[in-house]
Amino acid sequence: MDSEVGRIDDQILRMFEGDAWHGPSVTTALSGVDAARAAARPLPNAHSIWELVLHMGVWMDIPRRRVSEGRAIEATRQEDWPQPPEPTEEAWKQARENLQRSYRSFRGWLSGLDVRRLEENVPGRNHDLYTMLHGVVQHLAYHAGQISLLKKG
Repeated sequence: MDSEVGRIDDQILRMFEGDAWHGPSVTTALSGVDAARAAARPLPNAHSIWELVLHMGVWMDIPRRRVSEGRAIEATRQEDWPQPPEPTEEAWKQARENLQRSYRSFRGWLSGLDVRRLEENVPGRNHDLYTMLHGVVQHLAYHAGQISLLKKG
């Protein structure tokens, strides 16, 4: 971890699959969750675990694409909160694999990011890349906490 990009990558790794300071990582929070539990809605007005998994994948893809494509990309409501399919174990496995793919793609992109770019503005936003990357870390931590609470419900 020689650079700030490396330190941010370490935080993303911790939030997603590692030893997160705040509590369980996303991967740990999802451990033992089957399709029925993922689709359940123990709190009537809250998102399901499945919806959170789809949403997290979107918000690892969009920030990466904003920077790598150099354009303002906005998520529609449908893209932001995709509708889960019928809750089968195969569909749940696919949702988790898609989230893993988004995570690996994000970290792969981040590993090639020049530290000098952290001060650049993100296309379509009035904040820099440094702020956006920390936002991705915070977003993962927030939703890992939600998943942990929904598992108890």
